[in-house]
Amino acid sequence: MPAPARPYWTGFLKLSLVTIGVRLYTATTERERIRFHQIHEPSGERVRQQLVVPGIGPVERDEIVKGYEYEKGHYVTVDPDDIKRLRLETTDTIDIVEFVDDIDPIYFDSPYYLVPDGSVAEEGYRVIREALRESGKTAVGRVVINGQERTMAIRPMGTGLLGNSVRYADEVRQPDDYFRSIAADGADDDQLAIMEQIIKRKTREFDPGEFKDRYQVALRELIEEKLEGRLPPQQPERKPAQIINLMDALKRSLAEEEAAPAAASPPAASRRKAKPASEEEDEVAVLPHKGRTSEAPARGKKSAVPVNQRSLLLPVDGGRAKPAGRGAAAAAGQGEAEAPAPKRRKRA
Repeated sequence: MPAPARPYWTGFLKLSLVTIGVRLYTATTERERIRFHQIHEPSGERVRQQLVVPGIGPVERDEIVKGYEYEKGHYVTVDPDDIKRLRLETTDTIDIVEFVDDIDPIYFDSPYYLVPDGSVAEEGYRVIREALRESGKTAVGRVVINGQERTMAIRPMGTGLLGNSVRYADEVRQPDDYFRSIAADGADDDQLAIMEQIIKRKTREFDPGEFKDRYQVALRELIEEKLEGRLPPQQPERKPAQIINLMDALKRSLAEEEAAPAAASPPAASRRKAKPASEEEDEVAVLPHKGRTSEAPARGKKSAVPVNQRSLLLPVDGGRAKPAGRGAAAAAGQGEAEAPAPKRRKRA
């Protein structure tokens, strides 16, 4: 097992008169991600950036100060000494100021592992952890690191505590600015019933190990092929999406889920394994559900089919997915043509 990384911050966690020593570790890392440098192709040398002032040329770094553009092309400069006077005094304590029932995940920023600093601090650490777990609350504290004050949310995580720095309100864009044009009307009852069945069949415990960054995997494979002197294979051209309406897309999705029994599903470790590009299924573009048909009632009206008979909405071919080779008329829900009657054999 590799040794833990160096602590990002060391200090104390304080709740009222209870103070315990803690260490803060960053919970995420991007060390394994592939990063590129800019290379001068003719020479193969790495490109270096240089600080240049138009009309003057290269300048030294100690000649540069910070400036705020209050008008186009006009700046007010701020000296390093001015910045130092504004910086808050770094504290060595995370002060828990309140407890809340919940925090919207949009405010969560970087995660940190909060670890007791030595065996003496572990007893008080466990008391805080169990109290948070039993109450279901989230502790909110303040700490000053590198001259800047940060708000931190602290929650139990296994045998430890997870801290998330919390964004300030002015750092989060208002959702109404983006969702205002979306109608708040309800969905069609039949479509909603099928979607609920699909969700139920696909519900399982989240395992982050099942999901891989396929772009990073492909980049690593590309680099390995380059190092071996091989050219990457050309990817097959993706087929255009089939256009079907929403109700047929829901029915086909549910039929595919029923055609694959749960007992025959692969182990969790290989369930999310990516298919080769040549084996990927055709994409489906879904058209909005328009008009009233015999299968889907008009929007906003209750379905005449009782809840216990919603299984009648499934495709009549016994829950099997329709072949992908059918035309647009078959994809739109039209019935198949009857097979011709067999020819009679002539008597000798």
